Amino acid sequence: MPTNSKKQPKPNDTTLIFTKVAKVVTYVIYAYTIVACVFLSLGFVMLLFGANPDAGFSKLVYEVASEFLQPFRGIFPLHQVSETGYFSPSILFAIIIYFMTAMALHALVTYITSKIIEHEAELESITKDT
Repeated sequence: MPTNSKKQPKPNDTTLIFTKVAKVVTYVIYAYTIVACVFLSLGFVMLLFGANPDAGFSKLVYEVASEFLQPFRGIFPLHQVSETGYFSPSILFAIIIYFMTAMALHALVTYITSKIIEHEAELESITKDT
């Protein structure tokens, strides 16, 4: 005699899927802000000490940092500190903004993770009850 012992599928939960997708998206943006902080910090120090812009590594750092600096370009003027070194308050401001954004995104990832854990526990208790 065949028994009707079909395994019940887990409930289709769009909230859990949405929060997991939100977590992935947040991680991607978080990684972007961390990379921005790293390249802007390197560019800031290299510009301050007058690194040769024709050297391969310097050229790479300056080009990548330039892309991250785009929204902040021209906010503050450059200040010459030595024959080849410059202090750029715009880069420093951009680093601060990207860093604060990264901190906020880290808090958001922590919050989303806690919500996922809560929701998975809720789903587990529902499936145990049925």
